[in-house]
Parts: sequence; structure tokens; C-alpha cells
Amino acid sequence: MTRMTRILRLLGSWVGVSIGVPLLIRAELGVAPFDVLNTGVAHATGWSLGAVFVVDASIFYLVGWLLGARLGWASIGGTLIIGPMVNVFLGLIPVQRAMVPRLGFFVVGLLIIAVAICIVITTELGAGPSEVFMLGLVVRGMGIVPARWISDGFPLIIGTLIGGALGPGTLVFALTMGPMVKYGLGRLHYQPDRGGTLPARP
Repeated sequence: MTRMTRILRLLGSWVGVSIGVPLLIRAELGVAPFDVLNTGVAHATGWSLGAVFVVDASIFYLVGWLLGARLGWASIGGTLIIGPMVNVFLGLIPVQRAMVPRLGFFVVGLLIIAVAICIVITTELGAGPSEVFMLGLVVRGMGIVPARWISDGFPLIIGTLIGGALGPGTLVFALTMGPMVKYGLGRLHYQPDRGGTLPARP
């Protein structure tokens, strides 16, 4: 894969997340597990969601690094760029009250995020906080699915205990994302090897 292809995939993944997250928000069926943690910390501390996101993401990056994963520059770049892009797309997606379109938003958003995660992993330029945590667990010999369940389950449980936003869609996200990521990486003929996109530290 050429560097230009990797850059284009990276940008595509950022756009995908920036569309998928607002779709989940508009579905009003539950946010992603990492956002349960963010809303929980914001509720407990009174900090803004933006500040909480930076702190929580930094902790996840640190944990992933300590497990043996290595950050890529795109990990930090995505943290800075995706937030404003989410706000743009959130303003373009209309609020829905009926359940059928909300379910549609949720399913489409979930699938888009799964594809975006798989794409960013294959770029080997640096993934998001939950993915770095997941890949750190893969470094330790864990499979993709259980590693993803842990990287989603940990923030879900902690966030819920401290008052984070939780819905049925959150549980669906946490249970299905691991299998979808494993399937997607397989379809892309990419097999994480001792940390996948973020090589183990020397």
C-alpha cells in the first residue's frame, strides 16, 4: 500500500467516524461505550465534554502504549480533527422522533463506524483511543474480538457507574463491534500481528 493510499484511507476513516457518531446521536438509542465514559466523567466532574474527551483519550493511549502498542501521529490528528467534523455533520442530520428512522440511523451509523475502524487500522498511521487500547491487548496475545470487548466494556462499565449516558444501542455496539472489526479486517486481508497497526515497542 502506497503512502498516498494510506493517507486517503485515513481521511476516509475520519470522515466515516464523523458521520457515524452523529447518526448514533440522532438515533437516541445509546452512544458508543467510550462516550458513556466521557459523559460519566463530565457528569461527575463538571468538566466540558471536550476537556473530558482529551483526558480520557490520553489515558487510553497511555494504557495501550504500556501494553505494548505504539501511537501513530494520526492518533493525535484524529483526536483534534474529528471533533469539529462531528459538529458539522450533526448540524446536517435532522432530528427524528419516529422509531423506524432512528433505528435506521443507528444501524447505518454502527456499520459506518465499524468500516472506519477497520480502514484506519489498515493504514498503520495511528488509530483512535479505543482501538489503541484494543491493539495493546492484541500485543499481549489476545484475540481481536475479546480485546475489543474489553476496550469497549471497560469504559462502558466505569462510565455507567459514574452517571454516563447509556442506552440499549450502547450494549449492541459493545457486543457487535468486536466481531464486525474482526470480519472487516479479514475482508481487507489484514491480520494484526503483535499489535497490528501499532507495532510493539522495542
